[in-house]
Amino acid sequence: MLRARLNRELLIVLLSLAVQVPLALFLGHYYDDRVFMATGYLVNSGLDPYKQYDFAGVFSSPLFVGVIPRIGYPPPWPLVLGLVYRFSFGVLPNLFFYNFAIKVPVILGNVGLAYLVRNVLRKSNASEKRAQAAWLFLLFNPFVLLTTSAWGQFDTVVALLCVASLYFLSRDKIELTGLSLGVAVALKPVALPLVGLPFLFSATRYQPQKNLRYLLVIAAVVLTCYLVPFYLLGWTLPLASSEWNAHFTMAGGMSLFSFLEIFQGSLSLPSALDVLGYLWVPALLVGYYFVYRNRPTSMADLTRKAVGVTLIFFLTRSWLSEPNVNLVLPLMLLAVESDMMNFRSFHFAWIIPLVFMFPNTSFPQLFFLVHPSIPLDLQALDQQIRVARLIARFLVVVFWQIFAWFVVVKTLRRKATA
Repeated sequence: MLRARLNRELLIVLLSLAVQVPLALFLGHYYDDRVFMATGYLVNSGLDPYKQYDFAGVFSSPLFVGVIPRIGYPPPWPLVLGLVYRFSFGVLPNLFFYNFAIKVPVILGNVGLAYLVRNVLRKSNASEKRAQAAWLFLLFNPFVLLTTSAWGQFDTVVALLCVASLYFLSRDKIELTGLSLGVAVALKPVALPLVGLPFLFSATRYQPQKNLRYLLVIAAVVLTCYLVPFYLLGWTLPLASSEWNAHFTMAGGMSLFSFLEIFQGSLSLPSALDVLGYLWVPALLVGYYFVYRNRPTSMADLTRKAVGVTLIFFLTRSWLSEPNVNLVLPLMLLAVESDMMNFRSFHFAWIIPLVFMFPNTSFPQLFFLVHPSIPLDLQALDQQIRVARLIARFLVVVFWQIFAWFVVVKTLRRKATA
């Protein structure tokens, strides 16, 4: 009986891989995929990935001619991309093979996240039906797979580390909490809203030594991952005002600030409104005030509060990309057992961003490798429907804001379990 169950489980995972591998091989987001490929080449060649270079002749493809935007993430992911380049394109110089190799850590993150969420639900005494549903969701959900295996973004890897950190915290493993959350923040700062939760968890509230250990570990991990590679590899720290705060001056994506593009045709906040790029700071402080009033006492409470503060961060940023939602989806799966929401309404959390991918043109951009003219085709089409497309996109954003703020209120107002 056990062997049959394991065989069935292996078959399901293989089916998920059978879906993910073709997506990873042939698709990729026009902007991010080219930046990731260029970054891998630069790091492997001993060049600075935070500088711009002309890539004419590097990949023998017109898709990579001229200057490609530099990567906007901290050093850990560029270092991963450098290793990927060495053992893929450096061995077999084929763009599709290189494209697939970049997605391998992402695919592993998808499968690992599915297993972790299922195991946490089981240990939290959730029903086996719900645990299996969460496992299958993360293995086959179209939004998750399109924004990771196809797109190439690695938010599910960050989500894996975040869920692990919350589980370690619930088990009073403070050092592992700081280590996993520190690596998550160093990979992608979208994990930043969760950093304060350990200080308000009931098990550490009155234990300053534990809080200090957590603080020292996470600070050491983040500073090491951020600064040491620059020092050892001679890279230039992005300290210019247009570099370090680029993520706070962009306006668009699933943010309410995306309406600005309708009027000004730009993806940046007007200089007079730069301060709005930091609106998430006071918003998070307000969110943490409500966490303080209803301190989490269990893994279920931690996931609810994590959903709340993460969504506040997303909803008040001036820029929110569709793949970022993959950070909150597993947290919501862990919290959906409560009266926060039912499983049916949970599906709005991925259906709305999936719909958004179309007026945002993210979906057609995934086909740029197999259809190299797609960027020019989209540009020509946009000249005819631009205003209508931007208005439709903003209406989807409004639906997202209404739904997500409802979830925030439900999660942060709910009292902790006994």
